[in-house]
Amino acid sequence: MFRKRRLTESGGTSGSSSDQSRSKKQRAADITKTLLDITKESADWFSPLESALGGVTVLLRRYEQFEDVKDKIIDLKPQLDRFRQNITTTIEGDPEETGRREELTSALEEIEERSRELLTKGTAARFVDEDSGGVARLVERLREVIAHYQISQQQAIYDQIANLAPSLNTLLKKSPAVKNKLDSIMERLDRLCSEEDNDDGLWDENEHEHRAKLFDTLRLIGDNGNALYNRINAQGYMECQDDIQAVSAMADDIRDAVIDYQMAQQRAIYDLNCRLIDAADLSVLNGCRRAHGAGYQRGDRKGCLRGTRETVLNDIESWTRDFKKPPVFWLNGLAGTGKTTIAKTVSEQVFADGLLGASFFCSRDFEDRSDLRLIFPTLAFQLAHKYPTFRSVLVPLLRSNPDIVYEPHTNQMRELIVEPLKSADVWTVVVIDALDECKDEEPQSTILSVLGRFVEQIPKVKFFITGRPEPRIKDGFRLPLLVDSTNIFILHDVHPSLIKSDIRVFLKHELSEVARRHRLEGWPSDEHIDILCDRADGFSTRLPEQQLEVIVNLPECTSHEGRTRFNPKATLDALYTSILKAAFNEEDPEVDLKVRSTIGTVVLVVNPLPPPVIAELIGLNVREVTLFLTLVQSLLAFDEDSSQPVKPFHKSFPDFITDPSRCTDLRFRISPRSLHLEPAMNYLRVMNDGLERNLLSLPDYALNSEVEDLETRIDNRISDALRYACRSWHSHLTKAEGDVTEVISHLRVFLEEKFLAWLEVLSVLGTVGGAIVGLEQLISRLQEACFDPLTALPAA
Repeated sequence: MFRKRRLTESGGTSGSSSDQSRSKKQRAADITKTLLDITKESADWFSPLESALGGVTVLLRRYEQFEDVKDKIIDLKPQLDRFRQNITTTIEGDPEETGRREELTSALEEIEERSRELLTKGTAARFVDEDSGGVARLVERLREVIAHYQISQQQAIYDQIANLAPSLNTLLKKSPAVKNKLDSIMERLDRLCSEEDNDDGLWDENEHEHRAKLFDTLRLIGDNGNALYNRINAQGYMECQDDIQAVSAMADDIRDAVIDYQMAQQRAIYDLNCRLIDAADLSVLNGCRRAHGAGYQRGDRKGCLRGTRETVLNDIESWTRDFKKPPVFWLNGLAGTGKTTIAKTVSEQVFADGLLGASFFCSRDFEDRSDLRLIFPTLAFQLAHKYPTFRSVLVPLLRSNPDIVYEPHTNQMRELIVEPLKSADVWTVVVIDALDECKDEEPQSTILSVLGRFVEQIPKVKFFITGRPEPRIKDGFRLPLLVDSTNIFILHDVHPSLIKSDIRVFLKHELSEVARRHRLEGWPSDEHIDILCDRADGFSTRLPEQQLEVIVNLPECTSHEGRTRFNPKATLDALYTSILKAAFNEEDPEVDLKVRSTIGTVVLVVNPLPPPVIAELIGLNVREVTLFLTLVQSLLAFDEDSSQPVKPFHKSFPDFITDPSRCTDLRFRISPRSLHLEPAMNYLRVMNDGLERNLLSLPDYALNSEVEDLETRIDNRISDALRYACRSWHSHLTKAEGDVTEVISHLRVFLEEKFLAWLEVLSVLGTVGGAIVGLEQLISRLQEACFDPLTALPAA
């Protein structure tokens, strides 16, 4: 690298004649050194193209000393470095790419030659005064050459698929059911290859690898497509349904390959944006109270199985691309109709298009993801990482008013979302899944009420929302401010034949995987698949192979929420009841109590817990708890790794087992209000046994931030059970009904002996704020029960 010297504003003409003579000699030496560096660096490369790139790179380093073009070169260099890394990869067997590189080589050699002329021309003064404009034009020309090459590569991707279009179109005309697939793919390619989508940031070091993978996939699809086309064209007709499915699969293959490529590009852009965030700004954003793991890419969420949900996905995709359509989309569906699965797929597709701004997947299984107060702060956090202009407005606001995250939802929406989005002026989509799973006491959805006030102020923003048709959700979408701004798709009103077809695809795929893992021959039979499709009754289920016979042999039954217009006698409730009875077929009051306590804890906990923690909290042996969970692992997500949390497979199971009108077997029914009392007592017992003053042995008068090994001390001294008990005991006691006198003795010990130790634990866990709200609710609950919360004794 050359030592940079700033030229004087007078053009280097000041000083004595001897100084000027030395200056000329120095310039000659510099020019000679530059040309030698160019020769040396070029010699180290392996092709004319790489040689030209090496020479241009050295010349740019030389030009950096000139103030008139310095900024332009600094802006160009990162792009050139990434481009240089990509272009060094050897291309074999690709004549089109070879031709593009030859054209690029010629353009770069022309730039290099002109650069040499400028460097060897005249004095430095003359160069700066007369020829800096020439350097600027050369820098701009270099940018254009690189951009042209990159665009031609994207155009090659488009051409690769367009070449398949005549064959596929001919085939698809014979199969109208899948004709729209190719149209959708070509639209996606049009956007991918449009010049406006060429962003310097997406040409990262892995770009060639992603592009080569796409090309290889398209070539393979092309070979298969042409072979199929030639056979069908020769005979003039499709032989059977298998041909139609093969054509549809080709279209799916192309779409998946293109989306994978797009997602790789978008991840590169996102990662680059994150790396460019100022450290001080990042500290402010990370300090913002939000829900962790709420984004679509977190957790074990799965998207739609290929070949399913095509009607609704096409409708949603069309809506996301057309900003003239209403800005809000409500995917309305009953429990088990696949709303979250669809939301995951939609999020992936919108992310691939570069339009996903933020996503929030609500979940009653996690306290923060079911907290309405955290939705807008979490969305704002994600938007700030996606859009620098949004961040430039949000960060100063958070610095001046960090408590905005505790203010009413209207203030949050206005300050955290609407105003920054107005400044950012971007087209974007926001996804909110399972809104019904957030705790909301208002008769009309709080989030929807606030959204209705502001949605017209941000016309470039679309909101995709899923949720059950609960009264407060339905009433929220009926608000005058939202009713005309919302598209509604009702999942449970989709034609039964489409539902059954999707379920058949899903069951064949999932059960085939089970059969493969367990080496089962001829399992399941077509007859079993037919019965399962009928029994599924419009809902998707996830069950291991040992439950297949249970489902097939279910008695006809007449009840409850599982009933749909497709098949009123087959219900989820009958399925759940049969599984529970098969798991615990002998009545034993003592065992039944333990089973209800175990399953009830899984259903009612604020955040999912692993089996050992459940056992400690309810006072049972870990082996007993593990056995009970194993017997119902078709209903509960239970991992062989005992450190993993347990949670219901689907939200419909907690609804079933806590509803007296649906779960009619008293052996299994969980009464949430009465059952909350037992956990509250257990959690008070755990705290009374485990809490003590200065549990972490912290230094006197030290702030938490000053303790370097604080996290290690927390892990070593505060068990998971104690951690959960400290965070949640008041929540369970507040929800408990019935006679609470038996809990008072535990509460008295806690208040008199353990209260300060509890506050210390909450302080190091960073959850004091939530406890204050919980205690306020608890005081009201105790006063309702005629107890004095200060003494924990019956009021006089």
